[in-house]
Amino acid sequence: MTVEAAIRAVAGSQAVADVAVAAWMADEAKLTTIGINNNERRAMLIGQCAHESAKFIAKQENLNYSADALWRVFRRYFANRAACDAYARQPEKIANLVYGGRMGNGPEASGDGYRYRGRGYLQLTGKDNYRIYGQALGLDLVGNPDQASDPSVAWQIAARYCATRKRSGKTLLQWADEHDTLMVTKGINGGTNGLQDRIHLTDRAFAALTGEISVMEQQRLLALAGFDPGVIDGLMGKNTQGAIDAAKARFGVGPPDLWDKLRAVK
Repeated sequence: MTVEAAIRAVAGSQAVADVAVAAWMADEAKLTTIGINNNERRAMLIGQCAHESAKFIAKQENLNYSADALWRVFRRYFANRAACDAYARQPEKIANLVYGGRMGNGPEASGDGYRYRGRGYLQLTGKDNYRIYGQALGLDLVGNPDQASDPSVAWQIAARYCATRKRSGKTLLQWADEHDTLMVTKGINGGTNGLQDRIHLTDRAFAALTGEISVMEQQRLLALAGFDPGVIDGLMGKNTQGAIDAAKARFGVGPPDLWDKLRAVK
């Protein structure tokens, strides 16, 4: 029930977990000062960063889009589908087009789009953000943007973002205190992209920190193991309780050991 256990619970491999854990531990005091000072906030930060970075594997934005993917994701930047062919599979050219002229970046020809592409566990993007978070951390991220990919810096940037970013009058850390992954996700993503995965990863991190899991994670585990909890909505209703009782009867154990039994079901 530690931060290390939480990071390892959601990491893509032992190797990337080793790096992420070492970086957190080296700067744990700084993260605490920023506001990562309870298990709800730790779990939120770990879960959201795991989602955004493909479980801590990707510390730089992947812009290697095919022409079809460009048309699907960045259609507004192209006159038609055929125009995408000139940019396909050229990450630097793509970044300079789609990020040029905004977020403090110069025009496409300046190269700022690629220079200040997404980096770190929460994918810091845009020259303005590199300046803001560099100043906050006492680092020249504008002059050396690759620093944002360093795991230690990445954790601090992510923590500061969540401490300062507001949604509906509350910071993302305050929404984390309420276990509101939806509002945290909207604050990070601007919408609800990947919401179920973010909920799952945050819940796994919280369970590793506390030994507890949310009702939604209980429902998810029950459903995956073949027990029907009804709608996966985070509410403990009669269907969910019935599924728990059925699982307890089959495995002969109750929570928390029951959740380990359910995770082991293939």
